[in-house]
Amino acid sequence: MMTLLLLPPDNLPSGNYFPGFDKLVHTGCFYLLTTLILFGRVIDTKRRAGKWKTFFIALISASFFAFLTEGAQMYFTNSRHAEWWDVFADYVGIGMALFSYLLLYNRRAQYD
Repeated sequence: MMTLLLLPPDNLPSGNYFPGFDKLVHTGCFYLLTTLILFGRVIDTKRRAGKWKTFFIALISASFFAFLTEGAQMYFTNSRHAEWWDVFADYVGIGMALFSYLLLYNRRAQYD
């Protein structure tokens, strides 16, 4: 994900299918990232971690990565620039994943 966010736009396929497509990609990437963090935490702790502790760990981890990617785009590339709207789109994806987790997580259910 970090590689795709830091590649020069010339190396990527033109993806301006409609206005705002870039923000949709940010939302989807961070939804997937946060979902994987949540799932990994649940599996790693064998469902023993509290719901809210897992929630805040995922929120902090994904938030850190959102700001890290925008900072890397600002300071380490010449062809990309950081935007607050990208961070907002990242947080929309993070919020969607965390909301889904709060609604759907059942501590007693087991994965076989």
